[in-house]
Amino acid sequence: MNKIFVLTMTAALAALAAQPAMAGEDGAKIFKSKCAMCHALDKKKFGPAVRDMNADNAVLKETVTNGRKSMPKFGKKLSAEQIDAVVEYLAAHRGSN
Repeated sequence: MNKIFVLTMTAALAALAAQPAMAGEDGAKIFKSKCAMCHALDKKKFGPAVRDMNADNAVLKETVTNGRKSMPKFGKKLSAEQIDAVVEYLAAHRGSN
């Protein structure tokens, strides 16, 4: 019985550890399909480059959700999980180029 518990917990922890990687991949796909036409990772297109975006993830989430200036709102187009994945992707690439 104890061995089954340990194996179950190990499998659960391994699944949780894989979550951020999956979110990052989803964030990249969403960024490519919804954001890349206006935002590049390292240079300005129509909107600011990712490297130049606000360093506060809460501000990024607010901006993606509710838009800003000429940027459209994505709060009704993307789920909360998808927005979080995009913000995670942006945070991972901000300042890295």
